[in-house]
Amino acid sequence: AVNSLPELTERKQVIDKHTNIATVLLGEIKERSLDSYAKKENDMMVRGGIERSELLGVLRGKGTKMDKLRFAIMYLISSETINPTEVEAVETALRESEVDTAAFQYVKKIKSLNVSLASANSASRSNIVDWAEKLYGQSISAVTAGVKNLLSSDRQLALARTVEALIEGRPNPETDMYLAFDPRAPKSGSGASSSLLKGPFKEAIV
Repeated sequence: AVNSLPELTERKQVIDKHTNIATVLLGEIKERSLDSYAKKENDMMVRGGIERSELLGVLRGKGTKMDKLRFAIMYLISSETINPTEVEAVETALRESEVDTAAFQYVKKIKSLNVSLASANSASRSNIVDWAEKLYGQSISAVTAGVKNLLSSDRQLALARTVEALIEGRPNPETDMYLAFDPRAPKSGSGASSSLLKGPFKEAIV
């Protein structure tokens, strides 16, 4: 027993260290209701939404500013459609908790851009599969079913949509706020003007 005492003392110190860490973590989880946040965030991703009362209850409950901001952004990302009145209520709840909503506003803008341009190319995405089925017959329909679903997905990045809109050069409310810096243009006070952004363009580097 005497010989094993140093080893036992060292093992006890390691156990105490882990116990202390676990105690602090549990305290943090309980104080911020992180377990509830994690469960509800997962539910949102699975169900594609959350009840309004439950959503606002979380944002007005426990948690740090970052917890609430993350939860609000998860709500935006997981929602298939955006309800303007609901989003406004979320923003109000965030402001009541003195949360900086800049990141929320950015995700909202990207989300609205995706929604507004979601159907732009929906008809052309499955062309390659339709062509293959006509060429090889229906025998490959089982194989192409999964590919067709993949190609027909509406989850096209907002960045790709934006670049496409800028290259086409057509009037578009989503890209009207973009500024153009053209070294060949006459100098102006601001040095930038959306009126200089005249397309269409043949090439773009992103």
